[in-house]
Amino acid sequence: MVSRFRLRHSSALAGGILAFALIGTPVLAQTAPEPQDPETSLDEVVVTGTRIRVQDYVAANPVTSVTAETIENSGQTNLTQFLTDIPALSSSVTLQDGADTTTPGLAGLNLLNLRGLGTDRTLVLVNGRRHISSSPGTPSVDVNSIPVALVERTEVLTGGASAVYGADGVSGVVNFILKDDFEGVDFRTQYGTSDEGGADNYFASLLLGNNFADGRGNVTLGFEYNKDEALKVSEREYTRSGNRFIFINNPDDPETFGGAQTPGIPDLILSNNVRYIDTSRGGSIYTNFATATTGSGVSFLGNGDPFVDGISAGGFTAIGGSGSPLDDFNDDLLPGLERGTLSLTGRYDITPGLRAFTELKYTQSQTQFFAQPSYVYGLFVPLDNPFIPASARADSLTPGGLGLSDGAVLLARDNFDLGTQNYDITRETYRAVVGLSGDLTDNIAFEASYVYGRADQEQTAKNVIINDRFFAASDVIVSGGQPVCRSNIDPTAVPVGDVFGQFQFPAAAFGATFTPGANSGCQPLNLFGEGLNSQTAIDWITGEYTEEATIEQHVVNAFVSGDTTGFFRLPGGPVGFVVGGEYRKESSDSRPSDIQLLADALEYPLTGVGRASRTQGEFDVAEFFTEVSVPIVKDLPFAKSVELSAAYRYSDYSTSGGADTWNVNGRWDIDDTLAFRATVARAVRAPNIVDLFQGRQQTFGTFADPCSRENLTEGENPTLRLQNCQADLATFGLTVGAGGYQNTSSESVGGFVQGNPDLSPESADTYTFGFVITPADVPGLSLSLDYYNIEISDAIQAYSSQTIVNNCYDLPRPNQFCDLIERGTVGGNPGRIVSFNQIPGNLASYETSGWDLNAQYRLDPAMFGIERDIGTFNFNLVANLLDSLTFTEVSGADPINSQNRPGSPEYTATFDVTWNWKALSANYGFSYFNAVDRQSRQGLVNNPDAYEAQYRRFPAREVHDFRVAYDVNDGLGVYAGVNNFTDEQPAPGSESYPVSALGRYFYVGATAKLGSLGSLFAWR
Repeated sequence: MVSRFRLRHSSALAGGILAFALIGTPVLAQTAPEPQDPETSLDEVVVTGTRIRVQDYVAANPVTSVTAETIENSGQTNLTQFLTDIPALSSSVTLQDGADTTTPGLAGLNLLNLRGLGTDRTLVLVNGRRHISSSPGTPSVDVNSIPVALVERTEVLTGGASAVYGADGVSGVVNFILKDDFEGVDFRTQYGTSDEGGADNYFASLLLGNNFADGRGNVTLGFEYNKDEALKVSEREYTRSGNRFIFINNPDDPETFGGAQTPGIPDLILSNNVRYIDTSRGGSIYTNFATATTGSGVSFLGNGDPFVDGISAGGFTAIGGSGSPLDDFNDDLLPGLERGTLSLTGRYDITPGLRAFTELKYTQSQTQFFAQPSYVYGLFVPLDNPFIPASARADSLTPGGLGLSDGAVLLARDNFDLGTQNYDITRETYRAVVGLSGDLTDNIAFEASYVYGRADQEQTAKNVIINDRFFAASDVIVSGGQPVCRSNIDPTAVPVGDVFGQFQFPAAAFGATFTPGANSGCQPLNLFGEGLNSQTAIDWITGEYTEEATIEQHVVNAFVSGDTTGFFRLPGGPVGFVVGGEYRKESSDSRPSDIQLLADALEYPLTGVGRASRTQGEFDVAEFFTEVSVPIVKDLPFAKSVELSAAYRYSDYSTSGGADTWNVNGRWDIDDTLAFRATVARAVRAPNIVDLFQGRQQTFGTFADPCSRENLTEGENPTLRLQNCQADLATFGLTVGAGGYQNTSSESVGGFVQGNPDLSPESADTYTFGFVITPADVPGLSLSLDYYNIEISDAIQAYSSQTIVNNCYDLPRPNQFCDLIERGTVGGNPGRIVSFNQIPGNLASYETSGWDLNAQYRLDPAMFGIERDIGTFNFNLVANLLDSLTFTEVSGADPINSQNRPGSPEYTATFDVTWNWKALSANYGFSYFNAVDRQSRQGLVNNPDAYEAQYRRFPAREVHDFRVAYDVNDGLGVYAGVNNFTDEQPAPGSESYPVSALGRYFYVGATAKLGSLGSLFAWR
């Protein structure tokens, strides 16, 4: 295996890490400090959700904690992939969700999504401090950049945490607590592969830690490497060409062809051998529309053979026929990812009451995946092109209202033989934390820290078709007895280009990337057939383009915490408090490639990577925060303790002004076995840089035209819709209504998205209440049950393209929505919607509620009188009942309930049990969620027979994992496991739900642990 991984621009940071580590080397401690009596020592801890340091704390906020041991037992080398088994995080984005070619910049990122409310609303912390984003212009943190081996535990807090940590945590917080006092050597290596092959994983981590200066200081160095190989479509039987089943319109349903809805006949059926009705790999030729006998109007294949129709499925698809198989358009099922991390944590007690600490980290990752080939719908080819086959030349084009001259053919083609576009994304993350903490008095402490973060991203698109070169090379004539590019002979000859779709070629764009003429380098392309062109010709029409982005973060935080011991005490004890401030500055700069900027200036997509403008912005925020914890009573009958706590934060944003956030928490411990808790919180999410400053970017949307005759009666006010449609389409000489304008095209429409500098913060109200039980008569058992409700108002959201076009015609004129769409003529069809604009606003609202159950039980058979040593058993259960998850796109609209839809099942649970006996341990894990609907609830009401009965729901997820481990000696261990033991597969019509395409997965690994660095040289 040859690694392509490389460390760039990291020598300064690596040198700093090594220098810090070597400072303490001459005085490495050889003896550990004396252990404290566990009966008298009560460590103060900080629990996620508060900065108040307390002893023996039971959180009022519902916090789920996951240890490093639990993560290792899962066999996962990807933190997010493990955390998605926690019900609250099941909607998170992981590598196993596949390669999304519509948003390639997100490929390879692992982004946490609490409660399904969005990655932008989940605050990710490391040791309670903010972490630099990895997604330009957003706060979303790539959890892949956090080294697995360095994590001590992970805590997940539900509900608004803005009052304690600042904006973005409206759905909650995920806090990664790192090992800060590690001593010794910890090495782990693992290899995994799937049962069917592909997606091999290689992982290795090394921690080196040592105390020095008689235990006053500690330095821990970490190195981690992980490689996930891509999973190809050819490596799974159900995605190989000819085997892939997808949902298409039912040819036996009259509705497929514009007829009325027919109850009892499914609209969609599952089929293989699905093909396009027009484009093909070697070209499809339109000639005489008046005499064409095929459904699409295509008469010939590129080689001159007749084009054969399949069974039409409406729109652009058919079962069988001569068109390109949809199977051939599969991208990589899973992208390839390679990651390396170098980290250091350190602390040094300058005096008994003053400590310096630091965290340094550098991560680099590379993601690679293949996308899809380019295509043309209707390339205008004049008859003097020598490559046109004789059969097509004899039946040349009759314009049929296209507004084109005679003497040509049109070519529709999927350009597989010109190469497939692919992506290579390199990300580098730098993070540094320095700070001081200490004691001001016996009961008052302080902490001050500075966090710097930077993330660089390079996204390179390879084998990209350059449109002006492609059209020049495909416009071929004969000169001197040889085929040549027309523009080589006549530099003023501008090709027509593609007369269909969004690719009509403007004259201003011709020659944008080359100078027409004899020395242009243009090589003639023969597109009438497959595999007919030289590599030289292909190289001239393709290019490689890189987009770059840089994100920076500066955070200064300082606070004082303590209690009122020495001043006053309440009946329940001293009052705890925190007072502090924070300053944060964030900037992001996304720089499109030169050809995207040129395309934006020309208002034409010169390549498949589209048009784009630069997104550049920054903001800063100054904040004051405070917390208070009030112990009301203690050690009374039915009130072992009653405590109230509260937090408040004021934030002043340079972009959106001031915002107040707060929370109030209560905890009532009846006795040692039963406690009740509740929280009420107000949180905010300030608009991020993309929300505010995103430059104009090209996008595509597919929507139903409200003015098409079959949609006229579907609006909330059909009379008003009809009136507005008549007014707009009359300008094109069209009538509306029965027998009038119809647009059933499923072709995507080009549009634009951009930021809105006038956005305000969105706000969220959170309520939780629940109880914790630790029954005295069942030692080792603890159980908690909590209810949560989160309501987000003024949510920042861009209208969907469908909402924009509907509101233009369903609301009285004038209205803002009609300014966001444009109608024109496409492929000779007047009146079509040809463009739209999506701009975010404080428009939407979200609401979610449900119940969380957490249970742990440690079973020691000796407690039941079993004298024989058969080991101990640890049981863990985390479960969720989702009551509701609704989204309202605009005030007054009907809410969309996503409960029991993909990503939001009603019931979710994760269970595991670990058996430990002497040197042997075994773990069984089970993850489950219920079957969910393919359609929305409203969709089921309006069209209950959209799918055949057996496919109306995605099946439940039921995944079983096993792992066994054996300690060979005190330092060496080996383990092996299998995930998805029963080889569960994605549902028909899906490649990643309810399980990923990975299938059954085996792994083996080894660990080596030494108590000190000194023993590294003495270990045998």
